[in-house]
Amino acid sequence: MKQDSTTIKLFTPGKDETGDHLWQQLSQQALEPNPFFSRSFVTAFNTHKAGGSLRVLLALDPSSTKALAALPIMMVRRGLLFKLPSALAGDYGPLGTLLVSEDANPTTLNTLLEAACNLSFAKTLLLPFHGTDGPVYQRLQNALTTHSWIQQIASTEDRAFQQAGTEGQAEFDTLKKRSSWKGAFKNQRRLEKQGAFTFSMLEDPADIAKGLEAFLQLEAAGWKGKQSSALLSREPDAAFTRELVLKQGQAGNIRIGQLKLDSKLIATNVLLREQGRIFGWKTTFDESLAKFSPGQLLIYYTTQELLEDPEFTGADSLSTPDNQMANRTWTSRFPYTTLLIGKGPMARLAIWEAETVSHAKLGLKSKVKKLLGRK
Repeated sequence: MKQDSTTIKLFTPGKDETGDHLWQQLSQQALEPNPFFSRSFVTAFNTHKAGGSLRVLLALDPSSTKALAALPIMMVRRGLLFKLPSALAGDYGPLGTLLVSEDANPTTLNTLLEAACNLSFAKTLLLPFHGTDGPVYQRLQNALTTHSWIQQIASTEDRAFQQAGTEGQAEFDTLKKRSSWKGAFKNQRRLEKQGAFTFSMLEDPADIAKGLEAFLQLEAAGWKGKQSSALLSREPDAAFTRELVLKQGQAGNIRIGQLKLDSKLIATNVLLREQGRIFGWKTTFDESLAKFSPGQLLIYYTTQELLEDPEFTGADSLSTPDNQMANRTWTSRFPYTTLLIGKGPMARLAIWEAETVSHAKLGLKSKVKKLLGRK
């Protein structure tokens, strides 16, 4: 597909050597990092979770030797009538910010978005969890405005984020003085009476492999294991996680934090790293020690370690907006939105229908919570 000298390449992740190579180069140099749009994440997800159904759209420069923008695509049913192409962003990777090169212009993005919309009869594209406080969103909005797109903001939220540099250090220093943290540090002193309390950050690939298995076992021992929602509960989840973490660990893009009491692991997290930015992918702790705040202490010592890294550029919690543990520790916010965009009368119908069904589902969910006495 070709338009205005921008070539669009559509391929299956892991099945096109040239496409994979250009895509990987873009991931490492994009204006804003997104590990969930990287080759490692998308290929592992496609193999173990999506049954090979995912595709990647690359916008290439006129020479077809450089990727200017990338969009991993899956098909979803947002409403009742239409299946829509959607950026790959959801529970396993709640960040849908496009991978965009410094050299991409509004026409480049318009061509990419049109190619994505053309995958559906409705000519409509869903962009979930797209960051709004950065240059990529500015360029996206420029393209949508310049090329007369229909757009509907389905939701706008924000979540906990940790700044880097002097601003991040100042936030952290203020945090340590808060009364809400006095209890956590008191719990640490109580733990220290039971054994040696230590924190470590694993970076070596061999240590990452061992740390991942320890994480999986600790998670499976808690409530997620009992509810069969732990990563070890389903083979595709476990296989996807192992492939992703081990490959990214070999590339130096995984950090695993561990809190131990003597040799016993009491809390651990798996962090993804892209261009110096950290993403808090998974966290678990020993629930028998919940009264000692191991999860809160883990975030504290993780943050302390990250701020000492000169290459650290910030940390996205990936948490829900109301996650109190993350919000108590990382006080800056990362804003994001879910967009529905399209062109033509069918797009207007698809967007209206998708939003109507979505609002109906939210209303039903709220009523069920009230009946169950939940907030």
